Parts: sequence; C-alpha cells; structure tokens
Amino acid sequence: MAIPKGKKPAVSSASTEPKHKLIADRLLKEIESGTWTPGAQIPSEEQLANESGASLGTVRRALRTLAEMGVVERHHGRGTFVSGARAQERHLRHFRFVGEGSTKLLPVFFRILDVEETDESGPWQIALKTEANSFIRISRIVSVNNEFDIFSEVYLPKERFASILQMSDGLDGVSIRDLLAERFNAPTLKTRQFMRCGPLPPRVTRLIGVNPGQFGMMLTVSGMSYREAPITWQRVFIPPSDRDLELSCLMQIDVVG
Repeated sequence: MAIPKGKKPAVSSASTEPKHKLIADRLLKEIESGTWTPGAQIPSEEQLANESGASLGTVRRALRTLAEMGVVERHHGRGTFVSGARAQERHLRHFRFVGEGSTKLLPVFFRILDVEETDESGPWQIALKTEANSFIRISRIVSVNNEFDIFSEVYLPKERFASILQMSDGLDGVSIRDLLAERFNAPTLKTRQFMRCGPLPPRVTRLIGVNPGQFGMMLTVSGMSYREAPITWQRVFIPPSDRDLELSCLMQIDVVG
C-alpha cells in the first residue's frame, strides 16, 4: 500500500528533531487519521525510505520506535502491520481464567444487558480526561466457561463513540476492545488496572446469582490508545471461584489495600 499523495512522511530539514522521530510521528499521525486501519500493512521499509528521503537505517529505527509503543507489529519476512486487529487469545487482557492444571485460557461469552447514555459523574470522568458529562455505559454479563458469571460496566466518551448507541442489538458476543479497534480506529494499546477485594454490591450479586454480601474481586481498568489517549474505563466484579485468574505481563496491576 502506497502512502497517499500529499501524505508522505516527509522530513523537514528545518526541524531539530532526529529524523527517525519525525518519521515515526508522521506515520503515527497517518495511522491516527485512518490512512492505515488496525490490521493493515504499511509500506515497506524501502518505500518509506525512498518517499521520506531518509536512510533505510533511519526508517527501521522509526518503525522500532512505533513497535515499542505498541502501535505496529513487525513480522520478519512479511512486513509491518498496524496493531489492534481482531484480538487473538493472547490479547485477551481482563478475563484470563485458566483451567485446573492447565495454561489454556477458559472461553468467555459476553451478553449485553444495556447500552445507554449517562450524564452521571464518577471516576470514569477523571480516567477519560474529559470535562464532558455525557458518556456511553455498556453493562454486560461475562460467562466464564459457563461455570460462573462476572458483571462488567464499560464507560466510553460519547463525543467519540456516539454511534455505539445504535448498535446495542448487535453487541452480544462482541469484544468491546475489538469493536473500538475495527470500527473506530481506536485499539487498546495499554491498560492500567486496580484490584480491590470486598463485598460485591447488591445490584451485582442479583445479576450474577451469588448470595448478598458475597466477597469478591473488583477490577478497575483504564484503556489507552495511540499517544496514551484514554478511551475506556471499565469496572469488573468477579465472584469467588476455583479458577485461577492469570495476570498478564501486558497489564499494569495496582493492588489496592
């Protein structure tokens, strides 16, 4: 795929920034604008070098920078691809339960309870770094291997993802992370999570079928996309089970005492 005319990662001779940083920033801007969507292959190193007027080594350093940021994935012999294509099992970040004596992840199934607009204030407003007071709240049940249920609430800034409100009938079984990457060019490249143990709220125990006052885990997840821009805030309520929850090295975990 060639770089669109007028959108080459040109390097300004007047800039004091290193050439590889300028090229990386220009490519990132093109990805952010949707020139290359998640999963798409970007031009070859040779083509980028030719069109930017930079050396092959400089282009490779720029691509390494983007790979370290999680923006692209480089595959030897195949090329460089924009991150955020449909998640494979290794990318499942928040519901990584494993079978007894196994490292294989248990299957999870998503069922949407509600998709609604809300003007309620809360920690999601701070996490999403917005002064707006209009959000989309997606409430869902996550079944783990049909053994036990988890309740999850995902908050999104309405100004960017408003059209999701018209998709409520088609979200069952859909990964919100994949949806944002594929439909809105907003892959989740980084997360920060906080974990707390305590009694689950009554509204949650009713929905997932556990006794009132049951203790469990409460996981709060902030998701970020390109340039660490916040795109999601999620609250997950997990009841006790005999299944291990794998804490992926892809996540930053803060355990709150």
